[in-house]
Amino acid sequence: MGYHIGTALILQEFKPAGECPLCRIEKIVNENILFQFLNDAVMEDDTRARVNKLGFCAEHFDMLFARQNKLSVALQAITRTNTLKKHIAAKDAKSAKKAADTLKKLTSTCIVCDIVNDHMVRYAKTIAQMYAKEPSFREKLLSTKGFCMKHYVSLLEHASLAGGKAKDYLADLTKLEAEHLDRMTDELQWFCDKHDYRNREKPLGSSADALPRIRVKLYGEKKQ
Repeated sequence: MGYHIGTALILQEFKPAGECPLCRIEKIVNENILFQFLNDAVMEDDTRARVNKLGFCAEHFDMLFARQNKLSVALQAITRTNTLKKHIAAKDAKSAKKAADTLKKLTSTCIVCDIVNDHMVRYAKTIAQMYAKEPSFREKLLSTKGFCMKHYVSLLEHASLAGGKAKDYLADLTKLEAEHLDRMTDELQWFCDKHDYRNREKPLGSSADALPRIRVKLYGEKKQ
């Protein structure tokens, strides 16, 4: 398969650091997408139309607003608000229910989430293909500390793309994930046991940050 833009971040981030390399990749993807929405993309008709239709979730709106280009955020917010204004009217209980359902649907979507999710699905597929086609990649995979639950599920969903290597791929994936969930459980257990007065003089060791790291394992890293 070789080293190209589709595999570059995978090869870069699959290393013995952190609790989920795909979370790190997703953060980079998020930053790239947000940069686009604050720059040239905001002036494109297609982008404005998609913002008009899907809007942003609160988390991605906050991430956009935290950056310097407030004008781009304001322009997109106007576009989105004008769409929502068309659906706020209600004259009776029946139309109120219809308006509520429409607004609930309209405000539950996010264009950035959709784009990022599409990218992450492609990464999950690429990882399976790299395992099948590049024997050396297995070592990179096994050098990680496993994955958060969301990204582990995605890897399982697309494991079939490893083709004839799918069984080996799944065996490595599940063994890797189990080993590191056991590691996390042991670290959390020692964190709890350390609260026993009989252990107060013993070092906390890697259990010191076990709680924020299990947060990553269970729910993924925060976007910012």
